[in-house]
Amino acid sequence: MHSADDSDAVTFAGEMLDPYRHVCAFIDGADDDAVFDSFAREGLELDDRLIYLVDPARAGEPVTRLRHLGYDTGALLEQHRCEVRTWTDTYLRGGAFDDQAMLRLLEQLLLSRSSPRIRMLCDMGWASGMREAAGALIEFEAKANFIHAKHPHAVICWYDTSRFDGSFIVDVLRTHPFVLIGGILQENPFFVPPADFLAERARAAN
Repeated sequence: MHSADDSDAVTFAGEMLDPYRHVCAFIDGADDDAVFDSFAREGLELDDRLIYLVDPARAGEPVTRLRHLGYDTGALLEQHRCEVRTWTDTYLRGGAFDDQAMLRLLEQLLLSRSSPRIRMLCDMGWASGMREAAGALIEFEAKANFIHAKHPHAVICWYDTSRFDGSFIVDVLRTHPFVLIGGILQENPFFVPPADFLAERARAAN
């Protein structure tokens, strides 16, 4: 973990994130607005940039939330300090999940510049009704760690556990260095380094 005086530190749920800064936030149909609000507020106070990847049907919610927190959302959008992208612009471009295309998009968004720092909040609910995409998504989450090790940004992937089965949740857990469960952030003892995880998957497929 970063030390408390680390000027480059990013916090989420009151804890500092590790160098990967790739977090899986498990929610259970509950209202976790407070922890996400705090993350966004800290970012804006530090002149970071917020990027939300959300359900097209809820594309207005991040902006509405920031407005309720007292921010001039028009100015944030105009200054590109807040950006909302939908699943159809990101995970489901072309109508289906393409892990390689999404990895290229992550590289474009996160590796093209180090400043301002980006705080990306990703609603992973799009996958709840797409069993055929589960394997590709799990491997995507593992491969994304190779990208996240190369940048200073922070990425939070949130999964509503009420919408996914247990085996999928276990695999998702193993691909994130940090995990938020019950509102508590912790280093993930079940995290498997991406090269090891992908090799394990390859062996299981043979």
